[in-house]
Amino acid sequence: MTDNTTEDDFVENRSEIALVLDAKDTNPNGDPLTADNEPRIDPNTGQCIVTDVRLKRYLRDQIEDDGDAILIKNPDDGVYTRERMYEALYEELDGDPADLDDDEIVEGFLGAATDVRYFGATISVDTDLAERLPDQFQGPVQFGHGRSYHEVDRNTESKELATVIGNNEDDEQGTFATDHRIEYGVIGFGGRINENGADATHLTKADVARLDTLIWRSLKNQTMTRSKVGQQPRLYLRVEYGPDAFEIGRINDLIGVEPETTVSEMRSVTDYQLDVHQLIAALDEHSERIDTVYLTADTAVEFKFSDQNSGDRDDFSEVLTQKIGEDAVEMYDVYERYTNE
Repeated sequence: MTDNTTEDDFVENRSEIALVLDAKDTNPNGDPLTADNEPRIDPNTGQCIVTDVRLKRYLRDQIEDDGDAILIKNPDDGVYTRERMYEALYEELDGDPADLDDDEIVEGFLGAATDVRYFGATISVDTDLAERLPDQFQGPVQFGHGRSYHEVDRNTESKELATVIGNNEDDEQGTFATDHRIEYGVIGFGGRINENGADATHLTKADVARLDTLIWRSLKNQTMTRSKVGQQPRLYLRVEYGPDAFEIGRINDLIGVEPETTVSEMRSVTDYQLDVHQLIAALDEHSERIDTVYLTADTAVEFKFSDQNSGDRDDFSEVLTQKIGEDAVEMYDVYERYTNE
């Protein structure tokens, strides 16, 4: 948000997001309720699960690395202190909150706490501001749990690995650490940007345009710990609809993988095609209700359009253009767009 932001800049149209990433020899989202923080696995299907909370953590950390304030900080860094919140608020308002009415306080708070505009928050911080803010901001940007498109195998070699760590300098033997990872997984997330929630948190069209690069960059930049390295974004697609609140719904479920061999032998993006033929058919069917499809993808991905046709991201963009119109498809390079934001 800027000082010149007006209601005309707020999001008016609904969007749906499909995000596909792959994870190799990593633990995409450990379950703290297990003894060794094991990967979350659906016990019935064998699919790997990554929570929306895990994805939002990457996004919040990237927002902060971009130089903007966030309310929900990484627990490792502590909560957003009262002093820092006031500092950010002063920068946004250029004035003393004591001299402002409650509407101006809300506007300044949302301007300062960037992550709240996207994901909302429950106001439970220890600050005088809490009494002048709503108890809760419902976030307009929400994701479901990510789920692999196939059953995953555990990395059995790492599972048996035990590292001896001394608790103190003089210890000869200490805690045993067990390392749990999956061998390979292609994981899909679905998300929605709700225009009604956007009005409540003052989410702007510029914020949504930023999200189109933020998700990709966060997966590149924030998966840097030993247990999280090995994840790569492969496809990001945002469908912005017209102003009638229509949505296809869970468009990530319209994507699949077509292995070249068997699922258990997949180890790389070159071992399968990303099957998007159902997604293309749905977008074609509802093309009259679509404003724009924003698309970016990794050059290494091969897409399957039908039993006879496949191709790279440029071919995917061309197929979409043929189905829903040239003006309705915008394929972009994440880093060219980001550097020009």
